[in-house]
Amino acid sequence: MGKFRMGEWVLLISQKGKKWLVKIGEGPYSSHLGTIQLPDIVGREEGDFLETNKEAKVFLFRPTLEDYIFSMERQTQIIYPKDLSAIVFYGDIQPENVIVESGIGSGALTLALLRAMGGRGKLISVEKRPEFALAARRNVHQFFDGRPDNHEIVVADIQDFHMNAKADRVFLDLPEPWHAIRSVGAMMRYGAILVSLSPNIGQVQLMFRELKANGFANISTFELLKRDWKIDELRARPFDRMVAHTGFITIAKKTPAGVSYQD
Repeated sequence: MGKFRMGEWVLLISQKGKKWLVKIGEGPYSSHLGTIQLPDIVGREEGDFLETNKEAKVFLFRPTLEDYIFSMERQTQIIYPKDLSAIVFYGDIQPENVIVESGIGSGALTLALLRAMGGRGKLISVEKRPEFALAARRNVHQFFDGRPDNHEIVVADIQDFHMNAKADRVFLDLPEPWHAIRSVGAMMRYGAILVSLSPNIGQVQLMFRELKANGFANISTFELLKRDWKIDELRARPFDRMVAHTGFITIAKKTPAGVSYQD
């Protein structure tokens, strides 16, 4: 990607791992470690460092999608990276896909989908709350430095949303996703994949009934737990805290309604 340029994002990391996401511009940036001059970053390579006026080293990296998601503006709980990665993989995202998502929240899944699509295909994000749609739009435009050509945000209830093209993939992050199954099923081609994230198992059971009744098959549900480990020269043990249950991921494939299928 070359050397840092004025106006791009940089991730500052201290020698103890403290992180700050900053946009390179004119003037200083200060923290408890001291002050650096942001224009001094321009022209430097990723992995290089600056010294603050307190002689502390601050390393320079381009932010990953994970870094950005945890630092962006949000009004709702974000989908954790462990779930985002599974959603993208098990949803089998392909660049040419026509994708519909509903329940955009702060835009974490939107960013992951757009990154996986590589500027191709079409992503339509349906969000019924205008304030959430606006916040997500800002986060997406900020990350991509403008609106991606293959992305559209629609302020509407997914149950009332219609489109001419058939969707290859549908992603739901809704409080009551079972109410949307009939409407999204009608806009999906046969063989299309639906992925839904729900925090409670009761939601999953209601989803399962609706999926079976509306021509979905090969239905599966799972959750992911992530446990980090503390590794150094003397120790190797798991951290006391872990990112445990965050949600159940349900995956299903669209078939003609009325066809009997035993999972």
